[in-house]
Amino acid sequence: MSLWEAVSRFGAPLLIVIGASVAVYGASSDSPRHFSRPRGWQWAWVGLWLMTAGEAAFGDDRPWFERAWRGATALLVAVAVAIAAFRRHRWSVGQAETDD
Repeated sequence: MSLWEAVSRFGAPLLIVIGASVAVYGASSDSPRHFSRPRGWQWAWVGLWLMTAGEAAFGDDRPWFERAWRGATALLVAVAVAIAAFRRHRWSVGQAETDD
């Protein structure tokens, strides 16, 4: 296996999973007031999730490693969105209570 094959087979997926982990960290540490519903380019997160979850679940001809990293990426993206949405909801309820 050449260096380029090793980088494309293991390096790129590792960077993608690390990037999804950074998204989870950002969703849990950023201020909830910055969370917004998808508009414009933010729909790319939905596309990323659909593609990775679909390939992980239904990619029968894919090697186990590829299905595993795609599944991990889909899980991390879903967790990041769920955390951000929950924190935003909790924050907006708190804002409504302070306004009353």
